[in-house]
Amino acid sequence: MAQRAPLLLSTILASDHLTTSATVGVDRTFAPVGAVANGVSRWEERSGGIYLGFPTFTLACRAPSKTSRVHRVSVKLSVPVLETVTASTASGIVPTQPVAYSHQFHGEFLLPDRGTLAERNALLSLVISCMVATIKASDAVPSDLTASPLLNAIQNFDPPY
Repeated sequence: MAQRAPLLLSTILASDHLTTSATVGVDRTFAPVGAVANGVSRWEERSGGIYLGFPTFTLACRAPSKTSRVHRVSVKLSVPVLETVTASTASGIVPTQPVAYSHQFHGEFLLPDRGTLAERNALLSLVISCMVATIKASDAVPSDLTASPLLNAIQNFDPPY
């Protein structure tokens, strides 16, 4: 098994319309926690100092079963937001901050045994293209913004129809 190195995920996004004061100049380093279950690895970004508020990245790799010859690669990114707690108890101790809500992404690749490396790379390239606002042309120059409905669906809750 390969050594798990720290994973650097950046919140700086390529296009100006995605960059806000909350995301400018912020890199997050997700350090490996290790294997948390069979075939499941986990990384955490611990800069916040409160365990419940640690953003996490989970990667699961599952081999084909006897009935299905498909490899499953699942990813999950979770960014919890803690509740703001200001009132202290009668003893003067501020209570622990609970998680108010979490923004999450779940994705899964289903990769048939018969598929080739080139086919898996083509799928990965298409998925990455759906996730970014600019696409590099064959001359490596970024093109105009894509018309992907994904951006408006996430940012403004706009349905694609």
